[in-house]
Amino acid sequence: MTTMEMEPRVRSVVAIHLDVDPERLQPGARLGEDLCVDSLAAVELAMVLEDEFDIALPEEVLGCVRTYGDVVSLVRERVESRAHTT
Repeated sequence: MTTMEMEPRVRSVVAIHLDVDPERLQPGARLGEDLCVDSLAAVELAMVLEDEFDIALPEEVLGCVRTYGDVVSLVRERVESRAHTT
């Protein structure tokens, strides 16, 4: 799956899970301030993304995620990493 294919899929999953308009999901959109994601919603979103993309998102990497763009980058890195190990 290419980056171009991945971002729309991430956008769809995030928009549905957070119940936000996909247009609000711009790279610089801050999870807490702009998208009203609290710590519980963040953990739930991580679990949804793990299931959707068959990846692991450990807490130590989730702590660095601040924007929607960070979410996309992290998912892409994890998917690419998994692809190289299989």
